[in-house]
Amino acid sequence: MSSRSRLYTRSRDQNNTHSTKKTNLVIYDIDVDQSMLSDSTIEMKIFNEEEIDLWFDYITSDINEIYLIASNLLGDMFIQFIHDYPQIKSIYILCKDPQYTHYSNTLTKLQGTFNNRNVMWQKIRHDYDISYSYYDPKQSTFKNIDSVTAEALWWIVFDKILQHMKHTDIAKDEFIGFCRNFVGNDKRQLTELQELVDHYELTRAIYMYTKGSFLYDLLNQTLRTEKNINNIFKLRLFITDLISQLRILRSDQRDIGDHSLVVYRGQGMPIKEIQQLKSAIGNSIRCNQFLSTSLAREIALIFAGSLDHNPNLQSVVITIELDFSYINNNTAPFANISEHSSIPAEEEILVSMNSTLLVKSVELGENNIWNIHLKHIDNQWDIEFDERSIFSRHDEQIFIRHLSEENKQFIAFQLLLDFILRLEQTFYAKQEFLQFSRSKYENNQTQLKEIDDFERNYRPEDAVKWFSKDNFLYRLLNKSLRIEIINDIVKMRYFINDLHNQLAELQLSFIDSLNGKKEIILYRGLPMKITQLNELRENFDGLISMNSFVSATQDENVAIVFSGNGEQTIPPDEVSVIYEMLIDTDIRSTPYAKIQSTIVDEEEILFSIGSTFRIGEIDEIRSRVYRVKLTMVHKEDELWNKLTAHLDS
Repeated sequence: MSSRSRLYTRSRDQNNTHSTKKTNLVIYDIDVDQSMLSDSTIEMKIFNEEEIDLWFDYITSDINEIYLIASNLLGDMFIQFIHDYPQIKSIYILCKDPQYTHYSNTLTKLQGTFNNRNVMWQKIRHDYDISYSYYDPKQSTFKNIDSVTAEALWWIVFDKILQHMKHTDIAKDEFIGFCRNFVGNDKRQLTELQELVDHYELTRAIYMYTKGSFLYDLLNQTLRTEKNINNIFKLRLFITDLISQLRILRSDQRDIGDHSLVVYRGQGMPIKEIQQLKSAIGNSIRCNQFLSTSLAREIALIFAGSLDHNPNLQSVVITIELDFSYINNNTAPFANISEHSSIPAEEEILVSMNSTLLVKSVELGENNIWNIHLKHIDNQWDIEFDERSIFSRHDEQIFIRHLSEENKQFIAFQLLLDFILRLEQTFYAKQEFLQFSRSKYENNQTQLKEIDDFERNYRPEDAVKWFSKDNFLYRLLNKSLRIEIINDIVKMRYFINDLHNQLAELQLSFIDSLNGKKEIILYRGLPMKITQLNELRENFDGLISMNSFVSATQDENVAIVFSGNGEQTIPPDEVSVIYEMLIDTDIRSTPYAKIQSTIVDEEEILFSIGSTFRIGEIDEIRSRVYRVKLTMVHKEDELWNKLTAHLDS
């Protein structure tokens, strides 16, 4: 039995997801940074001065990798005592008395003593980001594309999807709401947030990114973890604006001066990752975040040398060759952002996320600083799509895809669907759906009233009932899916998600009602272009996939009526087609269920998007009426499993 849905299905897949590894911060007698309280990747325990016994019991328990933050109440003897516990990863002390500074060489876990609370939290956040980014190979800044090609392809398609979206005020509201949750009650960051609310626009994306505000931390932290695509989606407005502004700058700078640049980046890196890069010499890696670099190697050396007291990290200077001469519009951009930066004197070159970098050399240099030499190259993993893909505008409605000829286009379309089915059902998703629907029917008062009715009365458990009505939903949804406009499909995610998942919930009860039948025959009637029928003939025994929600019936006579039955009213370039669909009830990779139709005795069965069939015999049963035999199959495909595996791990 194939019970696992190919496309993500909430009721079947959500119990299989794994929680993200969290970082343990233990606070003793310190005021807490509000932005870290709102960070879902941090497990924070807070103890006051009177709870020292509870605090000690906790840090000496079986909790792993503790970041310990404390005031000077602990005393130097106590610090030396707990230093050697293996679960203590790093120690930070807030005090005005420099009594611990002489331990900096002997207590390797002591990351510093601080007399300024904000400076201490910046240091903790910096160290936490580095550790969290590099220790887990799935969260590394650089991905060895040779070993995770499929995952790299997923992120490239995802990036293309974001770039094809038109952002609304609702997207901005969702972005601001996500930022608000991140900053919490921190007064300084709330001031920064208000500036974002009052003054944000596309042309200020780079300025906002370089201000050193919470936005820099939030963006890179979200991109580094890569697992929570819901959080990345909430940042879609800022990500696409930042990339768009980089593209504009890159285009403007292409003809200025030399075509080549060498830039530098200093950072800490664990030896394990250095060895991975060393073994990848001659191969390509993917960068999963925005990289800040400098034209001055001296600045990179300062950043590389700021980690002297962290025994787990090696000092690294990364040299990156950039070449303007052959970069095309599909390449992840880079540009000198000085004129738009909040710190123009830094001469910063910003390299976009999803950049492809060739590893040229990895060597240990003077003063135990590793030198890693990379070259920015064209995206060799970029996929070419023809005019019938989701990435090209086509007015023709695509009802089916022939998988032998259009597998790339099919995969891209299904990745889009799988992505939106993984997104949370939020207030913003519903508002975008309503706004989009009203924009399509702004001059149709009847349809606008139906949309108002939907807003007032719709419930997720009624998705099938709403779809089966003769209203705006059925027409708008199927047209959007068949024309394959990314922006429209993403805007309709709220209803697509509910309909797909309700069909999955109804599927089991429908199959139970069949009383053990292993096979059923369903029928679907429709007028079809003669050219499309000929394509089916040419692909005998091949696979086709349905591009939208598909209705079928248990009553062949109903299907004949829907086909037009060869009547004269059918245009001369069309014929009547009746699909005779053989369904193996053990195949459940596409949700389907019997629904209550508005047509009496229709016995309607509704299939979710992407149902796959093998083409069988095609016969003309009478003049201009054809029977096409289809057999439902489960398309188990190794590429698909690899493309989506990282989302389920």
